[in-house]
Amino acid sequence: MEVAASPGGEGEGVITWSRPLALGDSEAPHTVVAPDGDVLVAATYREPLDVGGGPLPFNHVSTTPHLLVARFSPDGVLRWAHGLVPREGAARARVGGLAVDSQGNAWLGGTSAGFQFDGQRLPEGPFVARLSPGGALERVRGFSGDGALDVQALAADGEGGVVLVGDFTGHRDFGDATREAGPGRAAFAVRLDADGGTRWSRAWSAGHEGLVTARGVAVDLFGGIHVAGGYAGTVCFGGSPFVTVRQRTPFVLKLSPEGQHAWSHDLRGAEGMANAVAVGPDRVFVGGNFTGRFYFHGQAHAAGGYQGFLAAFDAGGQQRWARSFDATASAMATDESGQITLAGTHDGALGDLSAGPGGRTPAGLYVARLLPEDGASLWVRGFTHPGAAVARSVSVDLAGHALVAGTLSRALPDGTPYPRPQDGFLLRLRP
Repeated sequence: MEVAASPGGEGEGVITWSRPLALGDSEAPHTVVAPDGDVLVAATYREPLDVGGGPLPFNHVSTTPHLLVARFSPDGVLRWAHGLVPREGAARARVGGLAVDSQGNAWLGGTSAGFQFDGQRLPEGPFVARLSPGGALERVRGFSGDGALDVQALAADGEGGVVLVGDFTGHRDFGDATREAGPGRAAFAVRLDADGGTRWSRAWSAGHEGLVTARGVAVDLFGGIHVAGGYAGTVCFGGSPFVTVRQRTPFVLKLSPEGQHAWSHDLRGAEGMANAVAVGPDRVFVGGNFTGRFYFHGQAHAAGGYQGFLAAFDAGGQQRWARSFDATASAMATDESGQITLAGTHDGALGDLSAGPGGRTPAGLYVARLLPEDGASLWVRGFTHPGAAVARSVSVDLAGHALVAGTLSRALPDGTPYPRPQDGFLLRLRP
């Protein structure tokens, strides 16, 4: 991957180190920064893999993805790595989210293929597990029921526990109650305590043939929980009902620490998805992609094609500002000062996001740092690759370094037994 554009200040956004992950999988890796600056990565892999400590376990016969969990030092030196082999005959494995709590414990959520870990078998299907800072498995639990359940994101709750969000069909026992998705696909949020026990759960459905999905979650300093995603049909999150005739309309909502509805908003008129949510001092930032038109803080935002958006609310849910641009917005994080780090892909026109003069640049991946007051750009970096590049997750350490994880497509020989092979990458960028 090469730097294609750097209109920011000298040295800002420069790669300090990178790690390729030859995964051979279509699932992009997740990354998060621990309080001590260590970098945690979780991903699935379908080919023999070595992340710096020797080859990880691999079953050459299996066509089901294996599971990687690794921890690197702030300088990118491997501390430990686990490679988990799927149970023979298992159909699926997926990383849905990764978070780290204030004690440095890693929380991992997703779909297990019956993996063995530290002598324990992770329950096949949806699961959440907690790993110690040294990589030992400390807690694991599943969610029994029927239908499909996908964990889409995790966030530490500031009290040693975690909040996970996603979507499901059928019925699921979340620990406090069995929730029903109805005839369509429903979104859920579950708050777990430090032992993995359920504090509460919520589910939101959109009725017959409707859909609600939660794609991002963030917890503020006061324990407020913010959830972002998309819906189709009619849905009520606890306030006034939302109705859309679009295939998907982005939404964001806030829950109290106890799971009660505080406020909710949608981008009425837009068709698309809110992919990420992040919080800063008295600010809630929502990023995603859309077509169509929506109004925000009295200003119209229109997209003839697929474009990105970033919208800011205050802690009470009042609209502050929004930006739309000719690029996708797929991952986002904030730092201690509230500055936003945004990542996605672009087709060569970074002028809408550029901190300086615009212009055409080679298409590819971008990472931008923006001011919380109005979304103005501090710096933007573009990166090119011969194939498609996708940013999956962004995290920022206490010094302001941005960690970006995603995938790079590559061609494999004919006869590859799995679709859409991609490799992963991990970048650390200077503040």
